[in-house]
Amino acid sequence: MESVTYNIAKFFHGLISIECLIMGIVMYFYGSAIKSNLIEDSFNQGMPINSWDISLNLLCDMYIIVYFVIPLVLFISTISILKGFNYQTLIRLGSYRRWVYFSLKNFWRQSSLLLFIWIFMAIFMVIGVPFSWNWSLFSQSDSMFNTLKELTSIFHTPLSTFFIQVILLFITFSLLHTILLLLYVTTKSKNLILIICAIVFLGGMAGFKLLPKELAFLSPSTYFSITKYMDSFNSPFLALGIMLAFSILCFLYFQLLDINKKIFFQSLKMNVPLLIYVFLCILGIVSTAANLKTNENTILDVWIMSFRGSSLETFIYAPFFYYCIVFFGFVYIVNVRLSEEIDRMGYYKIIRFKNLERWFWSWFYKILIKAVLLLVFLTVLSICTAVVMGMNLNFNITVFNQPLYKVFYHFFMNGFLQITFYLLSIFIVAWVSKESIHGVILISIFMILMLPIVSQLNVIPVGLNSLVYMENLSLLNITLILLVSNILAYLVIKYLFTKSLKI
Repeated sequence: MESVTYNIAKFFHGLISIECLIMGIVMYFYGSAIKSNLIEDSFNQGMPINSWDISLNLLCDMYIIVYFVIPLVLFISTISILKGFNYQTLIRLGSYRRWVYFSLKNFWRQSSLLLFIWIFMAIFMVIGVPFSWNWSLFSQSDSMFNTLKELTSIFHTPLSTFFIQVILLFITFSLLHTILLLLYVTTKSKNLILIICAIVFLGGMAGFKLLPKELAFLSPSTYFSITKYMDSFNSPFLALGIMLAFSILCFLYFQLLDINKKIFFQSLKMNVPLLIYVFLCILGIVSTAANLKTNENTILDVWIMSFRGSSLETFIYAPFFYYCIVFFGFVYIVNVRLSEEIDRMGYYKIIRFKNLERWFWSWFYKILIKAVLLLVFLTVLSICTAVVMGMNLNFNITVFNQPLYKVFYHFFMNGFLQITFYLLSIFIVAWVSKESIHGVILISIFMILMLPIVSQLNVIPVGLNSLVYMENLSLLNITLILLVSNILAYLVIKYLFTKSLKI
């Protein structure tokens, strides 16, 4: 109880410091200018204002954010990091992660005064202005001084907007300081931190003045104001997704601060193909969503168009190559693992599992589970991307004249059977040749078999899980073709196992 009382007393003692008085004076005079302009313009327009017009405009004003708040936050953050980091404190805390928590706590102990004064002045300025729980007529008008019009169509009440703006400031302050923290802990370079601060400040000014709406997400100042935030993105989910992505990256890197960096980078090097594969999957879906219309297409349209693939009748290079990246890319990664598993296979494994089929299923079923998880991951990723990109939030399909249950059946059932056939075929080649390069050659042959010149009969079990085949072929026929192909491939594997044991 005494520590809480001490912290409160220390907080209010900080309010009477010279720095806080200067901040309060700047906020007061700037807020007075905003209030005067709004009252004068509302009188000329003949539309009354209320207290929320004053407080929200002061909290969201881009000029005070760019030229006053951001420099102060950067100054407080930099001083907190450079003065707070020393090896005595690090030894006392015991780890870099604890020091990051310690520094973030110190940062908020100082920057909370700035936020408190800002919010207090936003409330203080409404004295003498009519109060209402609803948006004013002026805030819904097209006045030159009104920056709240778009917010009135998104948020039901100005009170919720006020709280969201405060939360946005808290998140942005914290995220900015955390990024500077992690950079300094990693590099121990004072000059780098100063350069980053300069980039954030100059980038905020340039983004506020020069960048078009389509590129506003590149400006740091966009994430300090709810009015700029909403005006710069077609969907609030997109902006939230960008901030969430930065937060996740910071959190993941935060977990690595105290581990052996050499082991981490070795592990990272081993998983470079997988990381590239995931990045290309995300990039392809985002690219597909960007080519659709947010006011016409739905979240399922993004999923369908991303994995539509190609057929003889509707062959397009972009879906063809993306199909190759997603499905043959997965098969290539498995091909590398298959070669390693076969190389490690010796007589002790044959004795342990009694026969080769048991050895085969002891690890192959795990790959099949990963194939199912891949299909689920691609679906979830497509829907999440569509939500972030602002597509219509309903489960209608506008790009295909097919019911939803058939699309799900084809994508998951036929998709699983198609991937299984690829995997069995790759295993056959790897078992016979013992060379992973031959698996790459087989994948290249599969790609050639998908070209229109070759796939005219629609019976070659390659690429049949493309959603575009739903327009011309029976789903049950596709399932039958893939099922028979898998059975034949597995019979070949059984024959090879029997032949190997005889030898």
